[in-house]
Amino acid sequence: FCGTAVEATPGASEERRTVTILFVDLVGFTERSDRADPEDVRRTLVPFHRRVKEDLEAFGGTLDKFIGDAVMGVFGAPVAHEDDPVRAVRAALRILDSIEDLRRQDPDIAVRIAVETGEAVVSFGAGPQVGEAVAGDVVNTASRMQSLAPRDSVVIGEAALHAVRDRFEVDELPSATVKGKSEPLRVWRVVSERAEAE
Repeated sequence: FCGTAVEATPGASEERRTVTILFVDLVGFTERSDRADPEDVRRTLVPFHRRVKEDLEAFGGTLDKFIGDAVMGVFGAPVAHEDDPVRAVRAALRILDSIEDLRRQDPDIAVRIAVETGEAVVSFGAGPQVGEAVAGDVVNTASRMQSLAPRDSVVIGEAALHAVRDRFEVDELPSATVKGKSEPLRVWRVVSERAEAE
C-alpha cells in the first residue's frame, strides 16, 4: 500500500488565538560556542533540542522553532486545551528536570525559561515548517522575559500568572525595563506546583 501525500492548500490560513508561549534559552552558550569546536557545540545542542521538544510535546505543546540555542514552544495552537497556561508551566518545570539530567554529560549546561499568555496570529502554513508560525506581542514579551529569569528557573508574566496562580507557588521578582517595552516588565518566578485539591 502506497499512501499519497496530501498537499496543503496554497497560502496559509491565519487565525487569532490566545496562546501561551514558552521560551527556553541556554545560559552563556554564545560565549562558550565562540571558544568551542563546532562538534562540541553540536554535542550540546542536539540533546538539548531533543529533550525540550519531548518535554513540550508531553504536555500538549508544539515546538515552533529552534533559534540557535533558544527554543520556542507554543501551547494553544494548533491544538488548544483550556488549561494551556498550566500545561506550559508544567512543561517548563519538566525542562528544568531534563537539564539536571543533561548536566551529567555537560556540567556547564544551564537555562532560563519564560512563559507568557496572550493573543497572537497563528498561520497554519503550507510547506515543511516545524510547528506553526506565531506572531504577536506575546512572542516578543516572552523572549524578553526569558532574560530576566535567574539561572535554571522559570518566570511567568502577568497574563500567565492570572491563568495559573491557583496552581503554582510563585515569587515576584523586581520589575525590569527591557528593549522594545515602554513599561517595565513584571515577572514571577515559579517555585513549585501546589498539591492538587487545595
